[in-house]
Parts: sequence; C-alpha cells; structure tokens
Amino acid sequence: MQIKGTKSGLLLHMHERPLTPVVSKLRERLGALPNFYRGGRAVLMLGDQPLEAADLAGITAILQEFGIIADGAVCDADDVAAAARAAGLRIVAASVAAAPRVRDDRTEPADVRKARHEGGDEAAREAFRQRRNGATEHGSGAENCFYKGTLRSGQSLSAFGNILVLGDVNAGAELIATKDIVVWGTLRGVAHAGAEGDDTAAVYALRLEPTQLRISRCIASAPSSARAAGVPEVARVVEGKITIQPALGARDKVRAR
Repeated sequence: MQIKGTKSGLLLHMHERPLTPVVSKLRERLGALPNFYRGGRAVLMLGDQPLEAADLAGITAILQEFGIIADGAVCDADDVAAAARAAGLRIVAASVAAAPRVRDDRTEPADVRKARHEGGDEAAREAFRQRRNGATEHGSGAENCFYKGTLRSGQSLSAFGNILVLGDVNAGAELIATKDIVVWGTLRGVAHAGAEGDDTAAVYALRLEPTQLRISRCIASAPSSARAAGVPEVARVVEGKITIQPALGARDKVRAR
C-alpha cells in the first residue's frame, strides 16, 4: 500500500490482494499521526484484481474513523467498479484522481506546468503520471510542495516531503511536512516538520517567529528574546529538544522547553 498526498487530497494505492493486510497497514499508518489527515479526502486506487466487499468496507470505515472522506475510487475492471459502487464510492477516472485540481502556478510542478503550456491539460496529466510512476519505481512517495506568495491565516500546506515557501507565513497559517520546511520570509504561523517521526528534519526561515514549532514529536513555542534582524535561522532537534540557531552555524540562541 502507498499513500500519496496531493493538493486535492490523498491517493491510496491498493492494488494488492487480498486487501486484509492492507487494512491493517492503513490503520497503523493513520494511527501514527491521527490528526495529520483529518478533514481530508481520499481516492482509492483499486486496480483490476477482485476484492472482497468486507475489506473495502473496512477501509472506508478506517478512513471515517480518522476523519477522512472516501471521495471515490479508480477501478481498472468492471467487477472492481461494481464492488466500489456497492460500498457507496463514486467511480472516477485515473486522470482526474492523479493530475488534478493543481492548476495554480505556485504549486504545480515545473515539468507539469511546462507540459500544460505546450500541450494542454492532457499533456499535463501525462507528465503528472510520469512523475507518479517514477516515484513508485524508485520506492518514493515524496511529494514536495512549492508555494510562492504570502500564506494567510486559515490557509495550510501539507506535503509527504519538503515544503518551500517563497514569502511570509502569517499567524494562523499552518505548514506540515514529513521532511524539511523552508520559508524564504518570516514564519509566524504553525510549522510541523518531520511529521512522521523524522528527528533529522529541520525548519528554516529568514526569521522564525512561529506561534508553535514542532519537529517530529518535539514541540516548542516562539522564542521571546530579541534576535538580530536579517539573520536566517534554523530549528533542529538537539538532544531531544528543539533549538533555534543562526542558519550559518553560530551558537545556539534558544533552547525550547
């Protein structure tokens, strides 16, 4: 089983049979971060192999338990589609599920954006499929997120990979990444790097003023002491606690509680 994040929601690749072990893996994966996906939507990629209705019902029940809406299914065989419909899922095309509502130049990958410009939506979908297949072949589920502009209160970005923001992140905005977070501006919102337990993840910003800072399982509040303007900063986990340092390697400036 593979879980991939997109701007539109989650893609759950469930081509294995039987699905019973997949149900257990899904519960384990979601249980590790019970609030990470809450409020999201998911499309099930079910392939062409026969499946048991009970297993499919188990998957949708687990998603519901963790606050995720099963938004549809991609099926490569009629009998699989019939089982999905019986479970209350709408059938969607693979191109709709995989390449999708990412139409904003600030977040669409450069190769997909170029393909769209040169060949239209169908070329963009094919470029996205190639990205997806390449990640699968190399065993990587990472989906890095690039955003240009100010992230305002109430907005959020999440990624199975790194997040790069060219702009400020205002108070009330939220960033969640399984790897690093880089803000080329002032970070005043909530940032959670290493969200799947990666203690080596870091948060970089031209100025760190977060309302809350999380790295892996460690939590810290914004430092209250005055700091030199114009000095890029990095937050890392050191000896089990979050430290904020000048990004150029000067001594620690604050050790969070």
